[in-house]
Amino acid sequence: MATSFTVSKLTSNSPTKPLHELYESTLGLVSPYSLPSNKFHSLLTAPQSQIFIATSTSSPTSSSPILGFALTYLIRAGSASNKSLQHYKGAIALLIVHPSHRNHGIGSALHAAALEHLTQSVRSSFNNSYPKPTSSQIQLGSTFPRIWPGVPNGPEFDEAKLWFQRRGWVFKDECSIDLYRSLDDSVVEELSLNEMVKKAEGHEITFGCPEAKDIQGLLELQKEEFDTYTGWPDMFPALLDAGQSQDIWCAFDKSGQVIGATVAALEPDGPMLEVLAWPATIGKRCASIACVGISSKSRGTGAGVALVASATMNLARRGADGCFIDWVSLKGFYQRCGYEPWAKGYWEAWRDVNEV
Repeated sequence: MATSFTVSKLTSNSPTKPLHELYESTLGLVSPYSLPSNKFHSLLTAPQSQIFIATSTSSPTSSSPILGFALTYLIRAGSASNKSLQHYKGAIALLIVHPSHRNHGIGSALHAAALEHLTQSVRSSFNNSYPKPTSSQIQLGSTFPRIWPGVPNGPEFDEAKLWFQRRGWVFKDECSIDLYRSLDDSVVEELSLNEMVKKAEGHEITFGCPEAKDIQGLLELQKEEFDTYTGWPDMFPALLDAGQSQDIWCAFDKSGQVIGATVAALEPDGPMLEVLAWPATIGKRCASIACVGISSKSRGTGAGVALVASATMNLARRGADGCFIDWVSLKGFYQRCGYEPWAKGYWEAWRDVNEV
């Protein structure tokens, strides 16, 4: 018997508990993807989020059971200072249908509503950029906030991947991965990490948190080298504005100029960890390393891997019990610092949004 349903936007004052219950009874059953209710709520109510819900038309009340939902995000294409990238990219971060109501068109209707919303929003944002762009993208997965950057790679998700392929999504040939390593006091004495740092120090490169005198150089590095990256360059001023410069780790040349930087976040309520789903589920004090970048003129000196190694040791000194590095496609780089794949890889897929 066909299910009679309607798709609508979730109002801002609606409870998210029913959505969390649906998530936990489906994707949350796949280890290690269970999410605490407070983290789930923060991901659903983040800025530029929009949720579409499917409810039964046979009992159209405010308490109607949720048959399925789609979570979408919008994010600025580039940094706040890049005038040519002020328009949006879109993201379908989650799409879930209750198992007992699948194969009745609910998923397709949610998918269509999410795509229509994102396509219209992205197109209307083209006027925000100069020169006006002619295209942008919608991601299957999300950047910031980030639950998954794509469809997880595993037998539990094979059917979902095929479902999206039938709806026009084209997946990359290789998976990206998440990484993790445990941390304790012994990490600061780890020989391999110290050797990487010593190699960079041989090029007169040093490492540390930015002081007031370093802020301008840090922001100039992000603007000059990473201004076109989505979400990345804005994370550094967000941390500074939050008074959390301790969550930034820099590489300095012999003259004291900033030649590299990474987010090395440990503050749970900070701008980085609040937009990532998984660190809070891994340990009591799980950190995150992200947005690792070295100036083009300083590459090949060992500064990049030493930046990660020294940041890892500093996080251990600060009391982190582990460190999470997500959405990695650079094979072997972080593994040199003891990081290993965490959970499943991800199949990434994007689709273009063109000017009409």
